[in-house]
Amino acid sequence: MQNQDKPAGLVRAVAGIDAAITARHHIAVREFFDDGTEHLSRFTVDPTLAGLERLSARLAAVPAPLTAVVEPTSMTWLALALAVERAGGQMEMIGARHSSRLRGATMGKNKSDVIDSEVLTHAGEIFDPPPLVLASTGQLALRRAVVRRAGAVIDDNRYWRRLLSLARWAFPDVWTAFAGSESTALAVLGRWPHLRSLASARSATLTAVVAEHTRDVADTPARATAIKTAARGWADFWDGHLDLDALAVDVTEHFSDLQESRARVDRFTSHARQWWEHLYGDDPLILSLPGVGPATGPCIRAYFGDGSGFDSAKKAANYVGITP
Repeated sequence: MQNQDKPAGLVRAVAGIDAAITARHHIAVREFFDDGTEHLSRFTVDPTLAGLERLSARLAAVPAPLTAVVEPTSMTWLALALAVERAGGQMEMIGARHSSRLRGATMGKNKSDVIDSEVLTHAGEIFDPPPLVLASTGQLALRRAVVRRAGAVIDDNRYWRRLLSLARWAFPDVWTAFAGSESTALAVLGRWPHLRSLASARSATLTAVVAEHTRDVADTPARATAIKTAARGWADFWDGHLDLDALAVDVTEHFSDLQESRARVDRFTSHARQWWEHLYGDDPLILSLPGVGPATGPCIRAYFGDGSGFDSAKKAANYVGITP
């Protein structure tokens, strides 16, 4: 029920914030009164310092305990959480996976509109979202480093698959001759991306490259010969049907993308590890877990921190999505 004139007896208020990245934030405020009535108001603010100040001022003017609910839209929630905190309110966040359930529960199962600020004001009726506790600046830096590393790993996998896909249709016998050695494949193709140049490579030089990147293999000369033979065969096969210069450009570009992505993985791994060690030192607790090392350890700490944000193991498991 929405009333035009707000009666006395305001008990509490809930603000739903439909966060935007470049557009305006949409805010709906539902005020609850002791006679069972409600009042709904709406307003928008820009995602600027002035807009956040206006948001804080509007929410601070509500003469009742106020809770705000937001979705994790990029990192816009962080500035909004500070604005709500400065207004004396408490921010709560619902995960994206809850949005469709919330929309269906409040607006009908067939409703397909994007979740909006008014729908978010009903989150507390459907879920029990915990208060959003802002992490320390170091903890946020660790989390951002972990996120960047994850993106770099995804890019690395993507570029590797593209190179693999190209090799499997353009020169599969050459790829087979690498005998499953990724380091050998990258070393050879990085030096001889053109099938003709690979086919005419000096046997001693190619054998040395294969030996350098292949462990515990006695037949490196035979493997180098197999690579050269396969390269010559595919170069002859494509003659007049596929431009081998263009193919070499493709190989070189895929190789370059892969090198750059792996350099980013290394940088962000180092960055995340530095923040992890700065915040948690040697971290014997996390490292006591089987299989956890300098890649997984920072991820765990980035999102769990010291664990104080979870009052039960079930809630911690639910947070990472391993329980319904």
